[in-house]
Amino acid sequence: MTKKKSKLEAEIDWLKTEMEKDLKDLEIDKKKLISQIKQFKKEEIIPKKPKKLTLWEKIKKILKIS
Repeated sequence: MTKKKSKLEAEIDWLKTEMEKDLKDLEIDKKKLISQIKQFKKEEIIPKKPKKLTLWEKIKKILKIS
């Protein structure tokens, strides 16, 4: 029975170390993704809204006056 307990403890320890490795890998991947996202400019992701014309600019556009 002591062998099973030690084997079980060894498996639990292995599982804990694997979970820690996975967490470290996850943190590394998160940091990489964040750094990649930071390289983008806001204008590249979200297009600029078209400039809203004033009433006078709308009239000029309709009448084609420059």
